[in-house]
Amino acid sequence: MKKLITCIVATALLFACASETEKGVLEDIAEVYGGETSYSKSFVSNTSEKRTTFNVTIKNSQMIDTLAPTVTTANASLMVYDALTSEEKKNYTDIETILVNAKNDTISYYYPMSALAPISKKAKVFHTFSSILVDGNFDQLNELDRADDIPANFSEILKNGVAQFEKKYGSLKAYQTFGVAEERDNVGTYYQFQAHLIFANGHKMGYWAVVDAAPDNDALLGYKFFQ
Repeated sequence: MKKLITCIVATALLFACASETEKGVLEDIAEVYGGETSYSKSFVSNTSEKRTTFNVTIKNSQMIDTLAPTVTTANASLMVYDALTSEEKKNYTDIETILVNAKNDTISYYYPMSALAPISKKAKVFHTFSSILVDGNFDQLNELDRADDIPANFSEILKNGVAQFEKKYGSLKAYQTFGVAEERDNVGTYYQFQAHLIFANGHKMGYWAVVDAAPDNDALLGYKFFQ
C-alpha cells in the first residue's frame, strides 16, 4: 500500500469542502502531531479499479520525522475512519495519509475501509484500557478480556503505578494516541497501539498496549510504559 507521491496518474483530484466531521478530525490530527493538516478527495476510475479516497496531508510536524511512516499513517487514517459517520464512510473506498517531512520529502500509505474496520474494533479495547487509567476506575480493568500471562492483580499494579506517576508529574489528565502497528510473533498477529499519557505539569509519558488481532479474540495481550 506504500507509494511515493510524485504525481497522480489517471486520478482526478478534487479539493472539496470538508464536512464538519471531517474538519474536526483534521484539527484533532494536527493537535496530535503538532503540525498542519489539509484534506482532499481523489478518484480513480479505470478498467482495473474504482476508488474514492479521503486524502489527509500532514506537514510541518517535527513528530512525524521521529516515527515510522507506517505507524503515523495508520493512526491518522484510523482517526479519520473512526470520526466519519456511517453515512460518510459510504462515500469512500479508502483513506490515504500523506506525510511531508522536514526535507519536504513526501510519502503516503492508503488503507481500504475494509482493512480499517477490524482495526477500529480492536482499538476499542485500547481506548477502554486507556480511559480507565485516566478516569481512575481501576476495578473495571478486571472486566477486560486479557491474556493468561497478565497477572490477576494487574488492576492493583496499574493503580499503584499511576499513583507513582502522579506523584512525580501531577494528576493524569488525558491520553493521546499517535501510532498503530500490526506486528507478528510466534503466537500470532496483534495490534500495538502507541500513545502518550498527559499529566498536569504537561509531561507526556509514552506507552503502548497490545490487542490480539484474531477476529474472534479481543484480548488485551500486554502493555508497557516508558518513563
